[in-house]
Amino acid sequence: IGGWAFSICSSLTSVTIPNSVTTIGDNAFMGCSSLTSVTIPNSVTTIGSEAFSDCTNLQKVDIGNSVKTIGEFAFNKCTNITQISSEAVVPPTCESGVFFYINTSKCKLIVPKNSLDAYKQAYQWKDFLLIEGSTTGITNTVYNKAGLADVYTIDGTKRLSKASTDEINALPKGVYIVNGKKIIIK
Repeated sequence: IGGWAFSICSSLTSVTIPNSVTTIGDNAFMGCSSLTSVTIPNSVTTIGSEAFSDCTNLQKVDIGNSVKTIGEFAFNKCTNITQISSEAVVPPTCESGVFFYINTSKCKLIVPKNSLDAYKQAYQWKDFLLIEGSTTGITNTVYNKAGLADVYTIDGTKRLSKASTDEINALPKGVYIVNGKKIIIK
């Protein structure tokens, strides 16, 4: 998708990006103030600078597993984003200000479970306070920024205190309660 392709299309409410797209150009959707969600397909490797900047009603962003680079200020001033999902196992490289003006203390970041630690250490991704690892089980596990959580058995017995992600993932098979959420270790 070329640079400035849909820029300032204020009545654009949804977009379907086809699997043939590999790059979302600079400013491609900048100022699309009615856009509420976007799914970036697995074919995309690069999101350009300010690609979705000033999409003030954007609430949910799903980033496919092939994105390697996100340009500067790509989601700048997207103040209503409440959830970002990234399927990339390796956190995409973020140039400066990618998530500028997004409330990273309230916005949920969902990433592959085995990549939680990588996202917690990656530039700009680590700014999110609520990072959720997607699992193959019934639900997702929520960890706080420090990656520490109390773990209980299903009958309410405390199993671990302030456990790290690795400690939780090393638990024997079973059902546990972590930060009030049910998880299944298979």
